[in-house]
Amino acid sequence: MYKYVLVLVDIGKLGAKTFSYLIPDELKDKIKIGQALLVPFGKNRKIKAYVVGFSNYLEAGINAKYVDEILESEALFSLEYLKLLEFIANYYFCDIQTVLKTALPQKFFEKNLKKYRKPNIENKIFDIEEKEDKNTLSVEQQKVYDEIIRINPETSLIYGVTGSGKTEIYFKLIEKTIKEGKNVMFLAPEIALVSQLTIRTMERFGKNSCAIWHSSITEAEKYDVWQRLRHNEIKILFGARSCVFAPMNNIGLIIIDEEHDSSYKQTMPNPRYNALVVAKKLAELYGAHVVMGSATPDITSYYRAKNSNSLFVLKERYNSKTMPKVVIVDMKSERADGNYGIFSRTLIQNIERTISENKQVILLINRRGFSTYTQCMSCGEVIECEKCAVPLVYHKETGVHKCHWCNFEAKNLTVCPKCGETALENFGVGVQRVEEMAKKIFKDARIARLDSDSLNKKNEHIEILNAFKKGEIDILIGTQMIAKGLDNPNVTLVGVINADLSFNLPDYRSSERGFSILTQVAGRSGRGEDEGKVIFQSYNPQNIALLNAQAQDYAAFYENEIEMRKEFNYPPFMKIIRIILSSKTGYRVEHASVEIAERLRDFIEKQSLPEKIIVLGPSACVLEKIKGEYRYNILIKNALEDKGHEIVLRFLRTVILPKDIKMIVDADPTDIL
Repeated sequence: MYKYVLVLVDIGKLGAKTFSYLIPDELKDKIKIGQALLVPFGKNRKIKAYVVGFSNYLEAGINAKYVDEILESEALFSLEYLKLLEFIANYYFCDIQTVLKTALPQKFFEKNLKKYRKPNIENKIFDIEEKEDKNTLSVEQQKVYDEIIRINPETSLIYGVTGSGKTEIYFKLIEKTIKEGKNVMFLAPEIALVSQLTIRTMERFGKNSCAIWHSSITEAEKYDVWQRLRHNEIKILFGARSCVFAPMNNIGLIIIDEEHDSSYKQTMPNPRYNALVVAKKLAELYGAHVVMGSATPDITSYYRAKNSNSLFVLKERYNSKTMPKVVIVDMKSERADGNYGIFSRTLIQNIERTISENKQVILLINRRGFSTYTQCMSCGEVIECEKCAVPLVYHKETGVHKCHWCNFEAKNLTVCPKCGETALENFGVGVQRVEEMAKKIFKDARIARLDSDSLNKKNEHIEILNAFKKGEIDILIGTQMIAKGLDNPNVTLVGVINADLSFNLPDYRSSERGFSILTQVAGRSGRGEDEGKVIFQSYNPQNIALLNAQAQDYAAFYENEIEMRKEFNYPPFMKIIRIILSSKTGYRVEHASVEIAERLRDFIEKQSLPEKIIVLGPSACVLEKIKGEYRYNILIKNALEDKGHEIVLRFLRTVILPKDIKMIVDADPTDIL
């Protein structure tokens, strides 16, 4: 019997905190982990709290109060769930309060939950009709399914070319899991892709046992799903990365589609978790299996699967459909011939031919806005964000220059802030400019745009994708949102406006990102009876990763990339921890960064591990100033896996910083910008 209960509360400006309370005698055998309690706080206030632990001791000087009552006898979360959150807090270097605040919907801290009734309007995604399952696995799909069942690894990776039918194998595994009385969690990186997968799965398995969990559903919907999960009414839960926090019990299978996608990693705020890492821990706690799939697997995932007998390969498209023909157009030659436009002559001709044949087109430009920067032609000044050292992106539809890092906006900017001249010109190509030019060139075509700036209302992405699937849109233009998951058999042409964009970032994963997005979007073409075609427009047509993407040759790309990773000690050969220090004063943060890096080197040296844990830096971040603060980073390459991780974090817990300096610890960062 414990004397004190440790509870989590959320108290406005103080945020989520834990406090200890005395347990009244009449409640000592009734209070359990995960229950909601009513506790006194302050002089005359009573608030809602959740049980997260017990103890028999308190720190000296604390005068604990008694718990008032149990608000909900049924536990909100289980001991396994709490263990998962503790793992996240330890691995990603943050406190349990921060993780719990991320995991629990904010409204759960209010005492009166009666207002959270079942949502009045059902999500449009559930307005579907069930269809009889007429699909059968191909010989190759059946072989992969049988191998997964026979080998039965804890984590499987299905590498299949675009259109090879990974989803059909997922469905077969889902069917088997449900028959065994277990539940399924199905993750996808983008909300638009979550919606498509949910619709296809509900058509197959029915909608009553399915639910969605991601950041775009309302609090009422989230609460309804939470309650249904607690009562084991949901068999298949779909979601983006935050879905791993949903309190699903009895999990037998976790599917992670497009596992390579960087959207699975939360970059801000804390906890900076990776849903793949969390999902694998979740599977470990519940004895579940993880099945990942991609046409362009993450290099580390592929390396580990290849070396652990857990890689399963689909080499051909479903029903032996041919891969699309990919052409690279050299835009330097276009300019030499007098074409200074966004579209090459080759792309224009192919779009016109495709539309005349009543087929559809996808155009990718992975840049938001109308133009990527604005420059004064009088003094040469590039218009930058007042708080960040990055150019403002011009959004023509709203007449706003916007920073996509801090959301700063400059409206109706007509004169140069430096010299006062009206000589501002917009440069670079964003998705809005591509849409505008497409409407001028292809006047009779029905054109739509799909990117985060064009989605103004809930479920709008579903409406656009449905219209495209029905043939009501001839040309769909978008950012990376359209590069994956779209399965429209009437699409026979894909055009990439600037295939070089992703390769130009100063980051060790830039080649992987560029190859991945090009291969993925190319795979949207030719998925029906007609042969597909893909056009990459490039100013650097000899880029080896671009040529690999043209050939749709992941194996060749992997071999080149893994050699580079090995030579420079990047994942999978070493894990990375990134420390980012920031301050409003540049020299202060530089000085603090140097001191911490030296102390860390000494700490590692004393343990005789300088060759196993390598400290690089400090150096100014590529994006040196964000939100008014100067940034320096220290990179740590760790060859000791979990042991090295714990050593570094043990050191970091000893670091005490001045109030004007902030520190972020990012375990397994997806970029180093």
